[in-house]
Amino acid sequence: MHAVFQEMFLLLLAAVHTSDESQEEGAIQAVKRSIAYIDQAFAEPLDYAELAKNCRLSPRHYSRLFRKLTGISPMNYIIHSRVSEAKKLLTSSSESEQQVAVKSGFSDPFHFSRTFKRHVGISPRLYVNLHSEQSRIAVYQYLGELLALGMKPIGAPKLLLSGKYVRHLVDGITETGSTVVTPDMERLKRLQPDAIFTFDGYHYDQYCQIAPTLNVQWSQPAFNRFKLVASLLGKERQADEWIQRYADHVQNARLHLKKSFSAEKTVSFWYFREFPNQFDVYFEREMLYDDLELNPPPAIERARREQLQLPFKQSKDVAEMPLYAGDYMLVVVDSKARELFDQVRQGDIWRNLPAVHAGRVTLLTTDWLYVDPISRLGQLKELSRLITS
Repeated sequence: MHAVFQEMFLLLLAAVHTSDESQEEGAIQAVKRSIAYIDQAFAEPLDYAELAKNCRLSPRHYSRLFRKLTGISPMNYIIHSRVSEAKKLLTSSSESEQQVAVKSGFSDPFHFSRTFKRHVGISPRLYVNLHSEQSRIAVYQYLGELLALGMKPIGAPKLLLSGKYVRHLVDGITETGSTVVTPDMERLKRLQPDAIFTFDGYHYDQYCQIAPTLNVQWSQPAFNRFKLVASLLGKERQADEWIQRYADHVQNARLHLKKSFSAEKTVSFWYFREFPNQFDVYFEREMLYDDLELNPPPAIERARREQLQLPFKQSKDVAEMPLYAGDYMLVVVDSKARELFDQVRQGDIWRNLPAVHAGRVTLLTTDWLYVDPISRLGQLKELSRLITS
């Protein structure tokens, strides 16, 4: 009798489990139908509680399954659908901002503008300007990013225009200052740009008086910046295609390096400026340490592993050169620092570095400090030849 009871109990548990699974699967299918309905009716008034009720689920259960299927909440999904529709209408029709707001499901233009800016990062009007084929954009960073996307800005500072790897692409671009932080405001005003790109808030308030200004933070991986700029310009597909082509070049460069470059060898990247007895050591050099997976010297590797807020470079005393020297050394020397660098080369510290003894030091120009997509690709193509030779 005990054995029969156990068998009956197990059958009952199995039946309950099967019933629960069946109910859960039914709930999932109901939420999937709800998502399909939202995709068609996002411009209509949609009530979250009513959507859950139509699925015969509690709002909490509905939200949980919705997140499981889409990764976001029902309300964020609705907003995302409405904003996506608004972006299409803004760039493919001649309708007013108010008409776009209504057709996208927003209650009024003010709500539309505020929601659009919160989710896209710019106002609807600026979004239209940036997506126009005749858009006039001035940049105080991100020149290489725009050029990689097939867009030519109307103005940029001399520092960016003179970069070796973009120089052949900048004909017709007006010089609007000497560096990325020293703008020529009068010349910029005369250009009458539709929009201005800056970084880390530099001169943001002044630029805003001339044209709508986009501030893209610099403290993020270079390709993240690239993709963000592309998203603001509606060029996400072009950015993805460019990054994929770059990845193909990375694979080729890795194969080339493996033929004559030992996997355990380390590579350091330094910069000598016009400061006596100092040099900059780079802790973060994405093309070297991330793309090509080359090894930094142990001191740099240790710092990269242990410090969460590691700066991309730090100034060091020349006495510390042995600590940060790799088996191969890539050394950028500023044109203003050549005499100071020659003094360093005459010293015993430099002469006793293993890479110097082995003839594995490559001197580079400041063109190697540029980190835009086009410069990064140019450096990648040169690097394997420089190291293996």
